[in-house]
Amino acid sequence: MASVDRAVVRMFISEPDTVRWETRITDGRGLELKVFGPGNARRTQAFPDVLSLVDYQVQYEQQLLANGYTVLPLGERRSGYDRRQQGRTTQDRRRQ
Repeated sequence: MASVDRAVVRMFISEPDTVRWETRITDGRGLELKVFGPGNARRTQAFPDVLSLVDYQVQYEQQLLANGYTVLPLGERRSGYDRRQQGRTTQDRRRQ
């Protein structure tokens, strides 16, 4: 089960505008979709179940794509090497 506090984010872009979706589980109220954009537009909508939310999102996405927006791929936020794959060069300080 997804966390109540953590939003799933999706971005759409059509220069110079962006539309940001934040979907989250609301504590005891179903699901919530917050839409930011285009421009200064803001709105929040509640959904009683996943199917009604997905149905709305599919229609909204089709409208955005028809109006020239594209989905902005969200890349991995971590950069550099993964330390967990590197061997230790010194003794673990917690075990000294």
